[in-house]
Amino acid sequence: MQTSPHSPWNVCHLQLAELGLLPEGEADPLLVAEKLSQLAIAANDADKLAAAQSPWHAVGNPAAALEHLGDLLRTRPDMRVTGRIVSILEPSLRRDAIVGVIVDPATALAAAAAASSSGSSPSPPAAAAAAALASGVYHGCLFLVPLDPRLPQGVLTPAVVAELPEALRDEAFAVDVTSRTFVACRITDWPASSPLPLVEVRQSLGPSGDIDAGTAALLTAEGVKDQDFPLEVYACLPKVPWSMPPAEVATRADFTSWRIFSIDPITARDLDDALSIQPLPGGRWRMGVHIADVAAFVKPNTPLDDEAQIRGTSVYLVQKVIPMLPRLLCEQLCSLQPGDLRFAFSIVWEMGHDGHIYKEWAGRSIINSCAKLAYPMVQQIIEGCFDPNRWQTQLYNGATWEQVIFDSLALHGIASHLRAARFANGSLRLNNTKLHFALDTGGNPVSASPYVQSEANHLVEEFMLLANMRVAAKIAWAFPKHALLRRHPPPSDRKLAEFKAAAEALGVSVDVSTAAALQRSLTALSKACRDQATQEVMTLLATKPMLLAQYFCTNEAPDPATWRHYALATDLYTHFTSPIRRYPDVIVHRLLQAALDLSKQLQEPDNADLVTAPMAEHAELPASAPPADTATAATTAAANASDAVPDASSSSAGSLAAEAAASQRLDAKARSGPSSSTADSDTLWEQAEADDAVAAPREAASEALLKQHQLPDVITMAKIAKHSNETKLSARMVSDGSLRLYLCIMLKQAPKVSWAVVTSVGGDKFFTVYLPEFGCEARMYLNLMGVPLAGSWDGTSQTLTISTGHLAAQQPAGFAANGDVVDNPMTTDAEQQLTQQQEEQQQVQRQEMLLNSPKFNLKIWLECLPNGVLNPSHIPCAELPSQVG
Repeated sequence: MQTSPHSPWNVCHLQLAELGLLPEGEADPLLVAEKLSQLAIAANDADKLAAAQSPWHAVGNPAAALEHLGDLLRTRPDMRVTGRIVSILEPSLRRDAIVGVIVDPATALAAAAAASSSGSSPSPPAAAAAAALASGVYHGCLFLVPLDPRLPQGVLTPAVVAELPEALRDEAFAVDVTSRTFVACRITDWPASSPLPLVEVRQSLGPSGDIDAGTAALLTAEGVKDQDFPLEVYACLPKVPWSMPPAEVATRADFTSWRIFSIDPITARDLDDALSIQPLPGGRWRMGVHIADVAAFVKPNTPLDDEAQIRGTSVYLVQKVIPMLPRLLCEQLCSLQPGDLRFAFSIVWEMGHDGHIYKEWAGRSIINSCAKLAYPMVQQIIEGCFDPNRWQTQLYNGATWEQVIFDSLALHGIASHLRAARFANGSLRLNNTKLHFALDTGGNPVSASPYVQSEANHLVEEFMLLANMRVAAKIAWAFPKHALLRRHPPPSDRKLAEFKAAAEALGVSVDVSTAAALQRSLTALSKACRDQATQEVMTLLATKPMLLAQYFCTNEAPDPATWRHYALATDLYTHFTSPIRRYPDVIVHRLLQAALDLSKQLQEPDNADLVTAPMAEHAELPASAPPADTATAATTAAANASDAVPDASSSSAGSLAAEAAASQRLDAKARSGPSSSTADSDTLWEQAEADDAVAAPREAASEALLKQHQLPDVITMAKIAKHSNETKLSARMVSDGSLRLYLCIMLKQAPKVSWAVVTSVGGDKFFTVYLPEFGCEARMYLNLMGVPLAGSWDGTSQTLTISTGHLAAQQPAGFAANGDVVDNPMTTDAEQQLTQQQEEQQQVQRQEMLLNSPKFNLKIWLECLPNGVLNPSHIPCAELPSQVG
């Protein structure tokens, strides 16, 4: 086993040194290596020199490797861990193919060299492959260049090449690289002596530039199944026409008389969730969240359940959805379509107008939605400009638009208080731009626009988040070792420090000490700077240090402190509200029903009177809270009684509210309403833990209920969590890739010039920009800009000077950092004189772009002109936009 301390890392070395984050003298392993190299040179010892300059350090065993890496990370926090692959221990269950294009070896290695980071030497595998190519080892071979740059290139042996169709072999040597065929390959072997794996072609996916072929490449690369469901899965579905079994109806709460409706995107067909709200006497509200009861149809340990678990999630592409469940379920029997009786899992709260919870009930129900509302409709209701005649939306069950409008405004009022309280308690929101495409009749993109999150989206989001938090508390209380939760680890301090340094280099000051502090900084920036591009860039930079949220089984993490969700600032969180499209939600539904059965066995109050209490005849709409402003969160959090996780005294000991307070161990003073009492925070869980006589029967009942509901053991639950993380990541990669694919197709058909914001510069070969119009980043390689460009990078001042014109096409070594011509000893006097004449003639035409220079201030730059247009007073090349397409 070997480790390497020599890894390129795009950080400002000088800034880290100024912050005292770099070691000095003998503590720095790089300085030690340099000193050993000098001693070896002085002693004329080639072996010692090679050892000192080698990027690899032999450590012997895994334990020693971890210890060595730990020492390196502690002494050099500016560097990242790298390694060399020596063998494949276990094939990936998610990724069974590498998708790419086939080229000849010379072209493949040239592409790898061009894509290397600026000014850095080739990686050891690339250098070894280049040496092998020069020695003739790859004679008769072809190379696979993966679409994913993180994956290694692959070698097709002469025997494999001989089996390829002639068209693919000819294409590999074609000069025109704009049209290639996507292929799916499998790694057959990776010999220890080979820097690259051996691959064979499994499938041809179609030509690049084609939507169907590009989609197939995305799906294959991420291992997403796009085939129809097996026959044994269809055999598990109920027969149609379907009707509710009377025995099942008898066990459920009947909410068919309640006015319930869903709020979704206009094109949505898989309706997971619906909302209801009713006024109660005394100024309170009966608020309901109703989730499709998928678990009623997907029984454990059936082919249908197995297939849903394998797929893990529905996958959303621009042009279609690949469902987790057969369409009979996800679009019909489970989907909460208006005017149809549906099974649901409901959570009902007695709430104050400010979102404070007084009582809570949860259980399986029957509902009949009165309407399918869309986000734009509800947004118009909130803004007071809604006209039902403009929408072809039918109401059912005798509901009127006056009633639906009243309910929507009431929900909005309470949701605004929940949102304000959530941000007051330290929640973080990083909204990255996503595109929405308009397609023609042939399915081709004709235009793109950012998808805008509105107050209507926030309305639904707040109640879904609240339901997820409450359910997490319940199942963690009932099954502290078997619960399936979702956590979000905090970002590393080093990456946050890098973000802070990058932001300050761009003229923006941020506080990254906590999620709440970061949110306050971003909120203050949005108020101080009206330019949307500035806000989007800072949000993008803030997103990069963040880790992915993950599902986990609580048995994997004995310390509850590690269960916390960083972005939501909550101790307990799970996914409950989207069982049609997420398999973990199905598991959580089963866990919740088992937890409710446990509460019943322990004879805890279920607050059944809440769902039968009469409605008030008249009610005033709750006033909306002001927009969530985390800058004032510290002063309002303690006084705000609308906490998303309220106090234990607000309901009986057996309710979800009490268990939530117990599970999260909340501070009573910061988390309670005006009428709460710290003495009342002792809950059944705390009492049971303190009393062995109570704890033992409770634990035995929990184990029995887990078996009764056929819930997996802790080992299997951990595997489900891991697989769900992988499938969710795959779905995200495919969805993002689909957006990029359609953007590329659209720009290929109609190229467009777009202004961009420079986000990072780290060498003389490329820089990175953010395009506000498309909400994406692009790496701009100087040799691929379509015009002759040459870059000169000054690491001390962190400045990239880009020269344009005829001279930029000459040898880069012929220019100094200031663009002056430098004598080349290989040229004649006449050539030098001609070069000087050309330089004088084109001096006026040459443009220099100084990016990230000491005088360059992003905030001032963007505020000067709208839309991020380059300001000539700051950068002398306002005529050089970033072209995409």
